[in-house]
Amino acid sequence: MEAARPDFDNQPKEPEFLKSRKWFGADVDGDFLDFTDPYKPPRYTLERKMVPFANIGELHVISGKAGHGKTNLMSMLMATILSGQQGNTRYRDDIPKPVILYVDTEMGKDDTIAVKNRVCTLAGIPYDRQNDQFFILRLRDTELAEDRWRKTLKALWLVKEHMGEGQCLHLFLDGMLDIVEDYNDQKECQPIIRECMMTATEFDTSMWIVQHENPMVDKLVGTLGSILQRKVSEIFTVRKVVQSRLNNKDKRDDRPEIYFKVEQLKARGRDVDSWDFEVTTESGWGMPREIIDGKLEQPAVKYKSTITPDQVKAWIIEGQGRLEWPATRTAFCQQILIPNGVTDEQEQKECIQKVLYRSIIVEQDKSEMKPGQKNPRLKINPKQIPPFPETSEDVPF
Repeated sequence: MEAARPDFDNQPKEPEFLKSRKWFGADVDGDFLDFTDPYKPPRYTLERKMVPFANIGELHVISGKAGHGKTNLMSMLMATILSGQQGNTRYRDDIPKPVILYVDTEMGKDDTIAVKNRVCTLAGIPYDRQNDQFFILRLRDTELAEDRWRKTLKALWLVKEHMGEGQCLHLFLDGMLDIVEDYNDQKECQPIIRECMMTATEFDTSMWIVQHENPMVDKLVGTLGSILQRKVSEIFTVRKVVQSRLNNKDKRDDRPEIYFKVEQLKARGRDVDSWDFEVTTESGWGMPREIIDGKLEQPAVKYKSTITPDQVKAWIIEGQGRLEWPATRTAFCQQILIPNGVTDEQEQKECIQKVLYRSIIVEQDKSEMKPGQKNPRLKINPKQIPPFPETSEDVPF
């Protein structure tokens, strides 16, 4: 890099060109590209029918008019990330286990609870207890836009600090209009979008943003929307379709009277095909489900075992000294689960899934695996369980 960069130690006299800009004193030493830095391919978090999207470190927009299903689409994406798949949308296998921070800037508390219940139900996880991979921040009662943005950044930092080894952070901001006072003020909007881009990089997160459309035209609202459209990596829009308002030639027999259409308006990579979903009444808070070949996707499979992650955590704390860590799944079952009465093979698998989901234990990275090792072994997450205490006392035989 030294040979490629300008000689910063022997600068000529300051030029007269645009001297009022004071550009000559700008420090650009750390901004030149180092040609020895390796290329890192995009780390896409989601895919549909083998087409990846939602790169880590980038901004992604969900747009649409008021009441047209933006939050429902966001709920489906969050459930996909937590459960692995919803409909034809998948969380990619090569992306680490997720942690989600959902920031609600506008809804009342009961509506926020409905979103939480909806996401958890879709993902097949309990909605009536705290979750170490799903956090929700409510900012409706925060008066100033700048304070809402400050709180978002603080919450993001706290969640990142909480995260265990080998996890990936996903931020969902619902919505962008509430972190600026005037969405037509370029001097306010330009910096906040720049800060969002910096935030996605700093926290290594895939950042989803809800941005409303103008009620009269299909365009993101205000100067904020115009700038945002140019900076994000992709934009998905949601349209509410009411079939009774359509021309006969546009009506579909394989769709209900009201359904929602998702289209990708912008993509830096390959284009994702459009898809439709319906909001059903199977619960008190409404459930969005993708329509596949004219039929609704099947609900997420729920755990049959009633053993909780906290129970297994207590067993690990008590029995961790019986194992050599990292441990195989077989050894984990033999030394932790079977001594506590978990002898059914399917229930053993569910117990392991539950503590992995909660990051009580984590899997080895590929870089930690020994030559010839086919599957990652299990490790204790030291942020959840303290290391087995060492003792200098002689073992009584």
